Parts: sequence; structure tokens; C-alpha cells
Amino acid sequence: MASESSAHEYYQIQARFPAKDSNPDDGINRKVFVRQDIDEWSGKKSNKKQVDLFILALDNFQKLDPKERLSYFQVAGIHGQPFVRWDDPSPEPMKNGYCFHSHVIFPIWHRPYVLLFEQVVYDIMVKEIIPRFPEAHQASWHEQAESWRLPFWDWARNGRVPDLAKYPTITVARPEGGSVRINNPLFQFRMPTDRPMRSEGVGTENTWENDTEQEEYKNARIPNSNQFGNAVGTSRWPDKEDQNPNSEGWRHGVVNNGKVADAFNSHEGYNDKNHGPAAEMVYRLLTVPMDYTTFASTNPTSKDQNVDEDLNIEYIHNNIHGWTGSAGHMGNVPVASFDPLFFLHHCNIDRLFAIWQALNPDKWMDNIPADNTTIRDSFGKEHPVNGNTPLQPFRRDAEGNYWTPEGIRFPSNLGYSYPELPRWETKYHQEDGTLNQVLFKENITTIINTLYGVSRDLALDPKAPTPEGVEAIDGGLKIPDFAFSVRFLKYALGGQPFWVKLYLAQEDGIQTPLTDLIAEVYNFSQKPELDGSSVCGNCTKGQKSRVKSTAYIPITPVLYKLIRGGQKLKSLTRDEVLAYIRKRAYWRNEKELPRYDVEKLELEIIGSSNDTKHFTNPAIPPAFENFKKEPTITGGADGALDPELKQAKIDPPAPRPKRPRANLPLHGSLRFQQTLKADSVILLESSSVDPVKADDGLDMTQISIMDAENDTIFHISIRRAQGQIIFNAKIGGSWGEEERINIARRFDSEDGATILIHDQGEGFEVSIDWVHAIWFAKRAQDKAAQSIRYELGNKEGTSVLSDDLEVRTYPSMKALFLQKHAHEEEK
Repeated sequence: MASESSAHEYYQIQARFPAKDSNPDDGINRKVFVRQDIDEWSGKKSNKKQVDLFILALDNFQKLDPKERLSYFQVAGIHGQPFVRWDDPSPEPMKNGYCFHSHVIFPIWHRPYVLLFEQVVYDIMVKEIIPRFPEAHQASWHEQAESWRLPFWDWARNGRVPDLAKYPTITVARPEGGSVRINNPLFQFRMPTDRPMRSEGVGTENTWENDTEQEEYKNARIPNSNQFGNAVGTSRWPDKEDQNPNSEGWRHGVVNNGKVADAFNSHEGYNDKNHGPAAEMVYRLLTVPMDYTTFASTNPTSKDQNVDEDLNIEYIHNNIHGWTGSAGHMGNVPVASFDPLFFLHHCNIDRLFAIWQALNPDKWMDNIPADNTTIRDSFGKEHPVNGNTPLQPFRRDAEGNYWTPEGIRFPSNLGYSYPELPRWETKYHQEDGTLNQVLFKENITTIINTLYGVSRDLALDPKAPTPEGVEAIDGGLKIPDFAFSVRFLKYALGGQPFWVKLYLAQEDGIQTPLTDLIAEVYNFSQKPELDGSSVCGNCTKGQKSRVKSTAYIPITPVLYKLIRGGQKLKSLTRDEVLAYIRKRAYWRNEKELPRYDVEKLELEIIGSSNDTKHFTNPAIPPAFENFKKEPTITGGADGALDPELKQAKIDPPAPRPKRPRANLPLHGSLRFQQTLKADSVILLESSSVDPVKADDGLDMTQISIMDAENDTIFHISIRRAQGQIIFNAKIGGSWGEEERINIARRFDSEDGATILIHDQGEGFEVSIDWVHAIWFAKRAQDKAAQSIRYELGNKEGTSVLSDDLEVRTYPSMKALFLQKHAHEEEK
């Protein structure tokens, strides 16, 4: 689908092939360069020059002006906020976002996205970095750039931040010779303008919400997207105090990489390789038979699907986002891609997709679920989902045609591959030059068994006794295998992300979540709408259709450890395992929502079993057979199977009065839900106050109330330099006569400030911290408040108030005090 504009020069995402030894006639078996594991690649001294080139280019990339199309900010912004068009000259407003979670397009859409990132970094290497080096050295640098491909982060083997991303600074080659230490662009991204992300449209959400709903879910919430507007730098697992959007830690970004490792490995240990649960998840993903639509998405393929169909790549991907920092950028869809680990993570997702494709070359976009058969593009136009679906906003040619699923189906056609997939090596070719699929798949299977086969390693461990219930077969063992399927409504909490955590009590009837945790599932989602407009058409459709998310959690490795650790579980016989699990299994939302709230998730925890065969020959794949639900270890909102571990069933509180609220960011505006008439009240709450002016010069914190014609019917200007607060109105383009009060003894509270504006018909009464400040006569009686704006008279200055104001409106002063009284009683 090409754009109508012919003057616009599109950025073309194209394949890069080696100049030598890459024969186009070989098709998908042609020789290409390989994307490598980042730790293995960066750990080799022979790659030092290429690693330096990557770091220097990424650093340059992140320093580009956010307004430039090929800046890091804009490329990252494709995934979510600021929800604007990318590489598209159309004047039409954005009607939907670009990204497709819970959709069969999910792994396909991210493939050209990662390729775009890789290509921009390469372009910077060639055009910006290499020319800085002496001309005599440039040829060797060019050679490194041509063979470079974006590395992947194999979090299933290394459940920690990659070595190259661990520290805030890093040493790289200096063009003049020697080396220099610079800020590490993989550690975090910082706005090159040193201004908050809000300055470029991130975190500008000010949607009106029901305040009682906010309180209801406050313990389950991860930061709202509007809170990320205050950030200058990205965060990973910030401490609790640094999650305050007005804190200096949040503003500059707090990176606790040690907590990433803790999150990846907080479950019951798996084996001596220090594998976390992601390894076994990946193992099942690549070895359990399934079709593409099951593989691709958390969206159920049918309402009555079998438990093995709950296994998919997307829920594993979601958990990685959560483990990398659910309270930081990576854990939140609208801003996840600003964390530099995002693209290393998605490079690995693409790798797993490519491996699965190589093992299942004939499986493609068939049997698509009914609610996935179309996508709505950024213009709002519907497209059927097939091999020709346009993957906006990724262009493949100068005419502006988009890449399609068929066009990006095979990575080798795009100029790259992965270490497990060397299709061009002659040892995998038959005499006629064609690929020997049997040998090729055996090689891949050997790698999968070796890298990720946690349950296989435990079952075949020659040093450990074979537990009762395991049966010897020709060439291997047959073992009873157990798992939990987790299903829930994705948008049950309005699009807010949340965790579902599974536990096995180590002591009868006693819950100790810190040591009982065995698995968890992260709901990686976002609000479908902001400010009344859809930012994700796919999300809006999913919310309306009450789409569910699915995940499959194998627990056999945990059972092996319990048996070998001398716990009360003595065997893997079906009856004993089911009895053990029934007595000890429980599950919760991470903040333990009360049961009446958990019921809104329509949560299903479905126990299952199957017969698994593992073989001593690593070239033979495991066989998973006879999947079936186990009703005795299946439950829902009650949170456990044994009565002693269930959540108490309590009645929900009586409905509370609604208190509509919205966020008003500095340099932002907010339209009221309805026109405010006489006796209405506007309540502004600031979480902090700064009564001391930072420097000399103009100092104006301004709050403006406007009507439908954008006349300023009431204006407050707080001027610390003059020690006064000025009130005025601007009607028909002309300011009226000012009224002033002294700022002394105003805004003295360390707990912030409350500004109350009461429309009394003939004028506005203003109170500051519930103390009368002024009565201001209206300049135009016929004009009513429609919106409010918060800004600085001097753009580079600082505000007396916090960077975000909380706004509430009430139809009357009586309504304000009735609801305020009710709120205090609730506390």
C-alpha cells in the first residue's frame, strides 16, 4: 500500500548481503551474515573493534534530535507513545497505533521493526562513525560494519542483563587513537535534549477517570503511561521511592540491573546450568507440535482449545518484559521500546521465530482465529490478515510500499540468519545441492536439547536416581509431565499490566510467597484509548470482544527438584503428584487483589498432564503426547485448591461516589468532560511546592481557564520573583486589569498545595490550601469554562508546583464537600 504523496522520500528497509559468497540463486539457502548472542560476541577479543563500532553508533543514534525521523526517539516511538505517524506524510490524524499484541501478526510485525533498528545503526556506522577515523584505517572499520548484525540477548540461557549493558559507562576506541570512556547507550536511553519525554509527546495522557476505580486497583497497578512523561532517562526496576514520578530518581532514570537477575531467577531453581523458567518455556515452544496461529499469540485459537494450545511465543515475550522491569520502561507497552534492551530482546524473539520456522517450514498463516482475521491500520482502514497484509509503517521501496508477511517470511531473504540456522553450509546439502532437511533439523534439535532442555537434563541425569513413575523405553525415558495453563481477560483492569503468580506451599497450609513461588505470567498490555481517542485499534477490538490471554507453565522441573531435595514429594507417579499439588498449589495477583476483584479477571488455572519421551540421542526431539486436563488441580478466582490456602471470600464494599479526575502535565492542556456552569468547582492538587525561585529573570507559573473560543476567562500567574500572584482574563485577544495578592504565607505546606477555583456566577473565588485568597469579578458573564492549561511563561524555567497537577471537577460546592467527607470516611 503506497502513500499518495510522491514528494516524500521514504526510508527503505532493505536486505544487506555479503559482497562475496552469497549467491541469489540459492534462495533462502544463500549465505548471509549471522546475528550473534551478545555475550558470546562481545566476550571475544577478536570482536573488540566491531563491538566498539556498535556502541559508538548506538550512542550517536541516541543523541539525534528527537524530531528527526531516524532518531532513536522516533524509531523507539513506533512501538507506542507518542502515538504519531512515522515516515508518513499523510496529514490525517493517527487513528490507531502500529503494534499488534495478542494477534497472529505479533512475531511478523516485529521482524521488520528489528530490521529497521539494525539498518539505522548500520547507516550511522558507515556515514557518521567510520569517517571520524583516519582514512588509512577506514577500510578495516568498513569490513567490520559490513559483517555486523544486531546481537540477540538469549535470556533463556542468561537470565540477567547482558555484560555489555551492565554498567553506566563503557570504554570504546577513540578515532584519534587510544580509548575513551563514554556513557553506555545500552545501560539506559537519555533524552538528548535533557528535557522530560513529555516535551516530545510521551506521557501526555490526561484522560478523565473515575477516581474510585483508581483506588480500587492502586495496589495492582504498575506506573501509568502518563508518569513516564517526567522521565529524562529510562528506568529498570527502580526502587519504590524512585517510582514516584516527581522524584529525581524517576526523572533521571534508575537502573538496578541486579534486580533483573533477581526477577529472572526468583523461582524454585531448575538445574545446575542456572537456567530460570524461561529455558523450559522456550524448550516446549520449539518442541511441542503446534500450528503457526497457536505459536504466534496469546490470543486463544478457539473457546474450547486444548491445554497444549495455550503454549505460545508471546506470553514468554511478555514475561521477559516484566522480568526486565515491570515498574520501569520495559514493563509498559507504550514506552517499552525506549529501553535499549528492547531491541536485543526482540532480536531473540525473532531468532526463536526463525528456529520454529526452520523446524516447521510448511506451517504458515492458516486457521486464523475469528477475531484475528483483520487488522485496522493507522488510518482506521481494515485489511484482511494474509501474506499480503501491509505491515505499517515499514516501507520496502522508494514508492512507499509496505513490507508484508510473505515478504519477510524468511530471514535469509532479508540478509541475516542465526547461529542455529546455517542453511548454506555444505554439510547439510545433498549431492544435488539442495538442503537435506533431515540433517538440518537434527542439528537444530541437538542445539535445542542442549541449550534449553531443562526437563530433559533432569530426566536423563546419570548421576541422579530415577524417580518412581519414570519408565525406561528404547533409547530414553518416558516420564509423566505436568503443567498449568493460565487464562485470563487481558483488559480486565482497563489495560493496566499485572502479574499472576503461582506457588507451591513448602509447609502444609502455610503460605510463604517469597519461597513458594514457582512460576508467574505477566499481562503485557496498555489502555486502548487515551483522551477519548483510540491509540491501539487492536487493543480496542480486544477489549470489546473480551479477549483472553493464555500461557502454558511446565512444572516438571520443579517437581524433580522437590523430589531430589528430600521434600515430601517422593515420586512422579500421577496420583502422588496430583495429591501433592492439590494440597499445596495457590495463586495470586502480585498485590493480592481481593477475591471479588480477581473474579473480574475470569482467571482460570488449569492443571494438565501428558506423557513425555526424552531420548539420550540429542538429535532426536522429545515427544509430548496425550495432553489432558486434570480437574483435581484446576481452579479459578478462589486462589487455591486446598481450603486452607484459598482467598477469603468477602463482600465487595458498597459503591463509592465517583470522583472524576485527570492528570494535567506541565505545558499541557485538558478539556473538561462537560461545560462547567455557575457553582461548579475546579480542584487542582500539586504533590509538591517550590516557593524559592531558582534564578533571576522572568518567573511565571500559569494556570488558564478557557472557554470554547479559547478566550482565557480566568488566569492565575504565580511569580516568585515579584513575590505576587496575579489574576486576570483575556477576552477577544485583550487582557483586562490585573488583580494581585502577595505570595507570602501561600504554598507553605511541605505536602504540596491545593488550589480551589469556585465559579460563583458573577466571579471566581480562589482558595489556596483551603484558605480564601481572592474573589475575581468575571470579565464576561456569558462565557463558561471548557478547558484548562498549565504552563510556564518562561519555557526554560521551573514551576512553583509539581510537573503534574491532579484535576477534579464538581458540579457544586456542596458536591465537593459531600464527596470530600465520604473520601475521608473511607480512609
